[in-house]
Amino acid sequence: MNNTLTIPVFLFLWVALLPTELFGQSDSPDAIEWEAMERALERSEAEEKLILIDVYAAWCPYCQRMQSEVYPSDEVEEAIQSYFIPVRINIESDRKLRFQGREFTEAEFAKALRYQSVPTTFFMNSRGEVVGQQPGFLPVDTFSSLLRFVGTGAYETQRFQDFEGD
Repeated sequence: MNNTLTIPVFLFLWVALLPTELFGQSDSPDAIEWEAMERALERSEAEEKLILIDVYAAWCPYCQRMQSEVYPSDEVEEAIQSYFIPVRINIESDRKLRFQGREFTEAEFAKALRYQSVPTTFFMNSRGEVVGQQPGFLPVDTFSSLLRFVGTGAYETQRFQDFEGD
């Protein structure tokens, strides 16, 4: 039996099945650099940006669509890079995070945010105060408009419907 083909195929399959973290890739196809909560608060203050918190569940099909269709779009990536420090919070994760000197699991932190459904996008200022939230899946054009609406501070002086009409 000729083993010359068996070894390369085995190596290809082995490499293809390795966790993507070993290659510096995230579990999502977008180019957004998701930050830890504690670091996001530090950066938010230093860079004068808001924090975008994507509250999700791995089993949620709309969360998966946000990750595969919405976050990778150029308009959304550009808006996030311009106005926000992004954070992802899994409602079922026991991974620890620090927020204002206290330790939480991601699941506990999501509950503290009082999410009602997944996905929900929360917007937070550098003091850790939620300034807004948007539940549900949004298509790219609506989500990128929402990001500009919140990121530019327009939410403080007008309604989203009026902002979109501009």
